[in-house]
Parts: sequence; C-alpha cells; structure tokens
Amino acid sequence: MSDVRLVDTTLRDGNQSIWGATGITTRMVEGIAPSLDRVGYRAVEAATSTMLATAVRFHREDPWARLRAARDRMPHTRLGFLTTGKRFITFYRTPESVFRLAFELLVRNGVTRLWVIDPMHDMAAAKRMATMARAAGFEEIVGGICYTTSPVHTDAYFADRIAELDDSPAIDSVYLKDPAGLLTPDRIRTLVPALRDRLTTTPFDEIHSHCTTGLAPLTVLEAADLGMTTVHCALPPLANGNSHPAAERLVANLRARGHTVDVDTTAMAEASAYLDRQARIKRLPRGVPAEYDEDYYRHNIPGGVLSTLARQLGELRRPELLPAVKEEAVRVRADLGWPIVVTPFAQYIVTQATLNVMAGERYAQVADEVVDLLRGDFGPLPGPVDADLLDRAMSTRRAQQPLPGDDDVTIDQLRDRFGRHLPDEELLLRAVMPAEQVDAMVAARGTSTRDVVGRVLSMLDERPDVTSFAVSNGGTRVSVDRAASR
Repeated sequence: MSDVRLVDTTLRDGNQSIWGATGITTRMVEGIAPSLDRVGYRAVEAATSTMLATAVRFHREDPWARLRAARDRMPHTRLGFLTTGKRFITFYRTPESVFRLAFELLVRNGVTRLWVIDPMHDMAAAKRMATMARAAGFEEIVGGICYTTSPVHTDAYFADRIAELDDSPAIDSVYLKDPAGLLTPDRIRTLVPALRDRLTTTPFDEIHSHCTTGLAPLTVLEAADLGMTTVHCALPPLANGNSHPAAERLVANLRARGHTVDVDTTAMAEASAYLDRQARIKRLPRGVPAEYDEDYYRHNIPGGVLSTLARQLGELRRPELLPAVKEEAVRVRADLGWPIVVTPFAQYIVTQATLNVMAGERYAQVADEVVDLLRGDFGPLPGPVDADLLDRAMSTRRAQQPLPGDDDVTIDQLRDRFGRHLPDEELLLRAVMPAEQVDAMVAARGTSTRDVVGRVLSMLDERPDVTSFAVSNGGTRVSVDRAASR
C-alpha cells in the first residue's frame, strides 16, 4: 500500500463545478485559508485564469490580492495554478509575451506549482509553456494527460501522448486529468499501466477526476491501489456533484484499503464547516452525490453546458429542441475529429449543433469558433475531420482572417496602449479583459465593508477620547462602544 498525498481543489475547481466559479470571494479565502494550511495537503489549487477573471467581473475584487491573501495565510502549503497554455482569461489564443508576464506575476504573488494541460494534447506547446514557467520561477511543474472517451482516444493514443512529455527537463511529473468525470475503475486498470510503461524518467503519480457520473470516489481508490500517490479532492459543500470526491470520506476509504494518508481531518472539518456557513448565508448550493447516467458517456456534454443550453432554448421559445440538439452534438463532435468536450470546446460543439438543428440544414452556417478549431487554433484534432464540413469552414470569411493571437505583442507595446505607470498586475488584466470591468475593480478598491470598518477602527485608535460611535444606513444602524481601559 502507498503513502497518499492530497491536493485540495475546493477554492478553484470545487467553486467552479458547484458555484459556477463565482461563489468564492477574497474574504472567504481569508476565512478558510488558516484551516486549509493545517490539513497537510501536498498543494491547494488556488486559481486558473478563469478564476482571476471572475474575481474582477463578478466581485470587483483584485485577484492578485486574493492570491496574496491565500499565500500569507497558508505559509506551509504550496499554491497551484492550472493553465492550458493556449489562453489566459479570453477564449482566444493569448500571445506568449502575455503568458510570460502572467507566469512571472503568479510566482510573485505566491503561486509555486503549475499544472500544464492541453486538452487537444498539443504536447509541443505544453512543453514550451512548461519551459517558460520554469524560467518564471515555478518550483514544481506538472504536465497533464487529459482524459476523454471516443473511438480515437484509446490507451495507445494516450500512451503516445504521454511519451512526448518524457524528454522535457521542465516537467517534474505527469498527472491524469479527467475533467468530465468519465474514468471508470475498469478503464483505470488498463490505462495507468499503459501510460506508466511509456515513461522512462518522469514520475506519473497524480490523478484528478470529477464525480459527474458518481464513479470518481471508486476510480481514485483504484488508482491509489495502482500506485498513484497524489489524489485530488474537495471539501463539502464544494465536493461531489460535478466536483471531486469529498476529502474526509476519501481519507477514510483510503485508510480502509490500507493506504497511509497523513492529514489533519479536524482541520478539514473546520474548513468545511466554514464553507457550509457561507453557503447558508449566501444561499449557495451544496454538492450531492450524482446518480449514474449512462447516456453521459455517449454525449459527454457537461451538466453546466446542458443547463445553459436548456435555458437559452427556453428563451428562444424552442425548449422542445433540447433532445435533438443533444443528438446533433454527438454527430458534430464526430465530424470535428472527436475533440474533448470541455470548455471551450463543449460550448463550440453545442453552439454548432444548435445552429444545425434550428436551420434545418447541417452546417448552413459554421460558427467562427468552429472555424478556428478546424484551422488549428487550439492544436491538432485527434481524429479525421469530415471533408464536407472542412470545405465549408475553409470557404468562410473567418477562415481567411489571421488566427487570433498570431500577432504577438510586446509588454512595451501594452504599456504604450494602457499606461506607462500601471502596476504589472493591472496591466495584465487590462490586456485581456474589458476596460469597464477593470475600471470597476479599481474604483472599488478600499470600499468594501471590511475596508471601511478597518479604517474607522484605525481612526479610533488615534482618538482615545471617543468612547462610542454609530453608523446608520437606511433601516440599519450599527453602534460600537469602546471597552473601558483596565
């Protein structure tokens, strides 16, 4: 049996899977971080570029301040960041100069572990990103194999892809990432040995799987039995559902199988209780174990994408089209050469399927994003592409335009555009986000209730003659009395 280490995904993937990426705030990070730091995790997944964007867009919070808050309150725990190496915040390809700045800023603000995962298995691009990240100062870099199911995604396919990572000096280890929760205990028994056989120097010891079909808690146990010594998990209420196996239950199950897991489950319970309180206060959902859905293995469409599709069809007054769009999405994926059905490709596939069904003709209109996919913007497609679709796509106006991100920009040019004296962190956000969203974040600095109360209390320290004060806002009144000195 093995000594198993845990990676916590609560703040990032748990939040994204259960709370739509918008539930966690900086104040919540500050509240939960001390408990997380006591658990003994191998690492905590702190952010992706999507999480940085949602901090700005939905909370008007500085995402770099959030990372620093985690760093300062988790001094004994490594913080991690996940990247595809193709895009940073935007859905379009990001210039490498922007990625270099992003990597430098992540390290500067306390992130020392990086997962590099290319969903299309463009391993040359992944290795280039890993080299860039090492130069920026990341202490640990983990390359990834992104699991999915299709006629072309065989054990041999994945084994060939993982072999491409073995010669990279910038990659410390490799992990198996199952973002759609499609892995099964049976498949893991053949897949892990096949992948391990193709690596000669690089460790392959980490697994990440979602509970979408309810099988992940069993799958990761089987992986641990096969020698995978690092397992990803989350804390309730941000576990189960479309998220990851619940941490305390996972620990109990691993120990029951004879594995050693050196963690503080009391600290886990404290962190989970904090999140439960926040969920009740903010009326946020709680992840629950998912029922098994055999059809999911056929269409692969994530639950969040399906619910959004149902809502949009309802707004168009065509809710009856949902079954037909799901069926067409299976055909579209096959026509596209079997890309993995995760963000943003899941959205591209469903959008094209919707266009086909509503038009009554397949590919009468080809979505711009599908054109980008077909001309290689996201790397090589894993299987053969339908010839008619390719001809139609390549004849569009979109196909004649330069690929997004082809024209690299320099940081000096960005400073000319946005301001010579901007801090690097703000410059990066302005380079990849709408100006009005960043403006709102900047304007909100120092205006939160916590900030205002903190300044008032600081002022009181300088006025010992003030014994009480009150603040009112409409029907709410708060009063504070100074304790008598002893």
